[in-house]
Amino acid sequence: MIVKTKQNLNPEGYLYLDQKRKLGLVKRIQKQINKFDLKPEDLEFKTS
Repeated sequence: MIVKTKQNLNPEGYLYLDQKRKLGLVKRIQKQINKFDLKPEDLEFKTS
């Protein structure tokens, strides 16, 4: 029996698996950046 009407919205539930993996990868990288207290100047990105 439904007592309250509540929408169960899961925005990540509708993404494809590769998109979910990318989100997980971004979260892990952000966690490691915070863990090692890295600053933007510590990260050097080079493009060719």
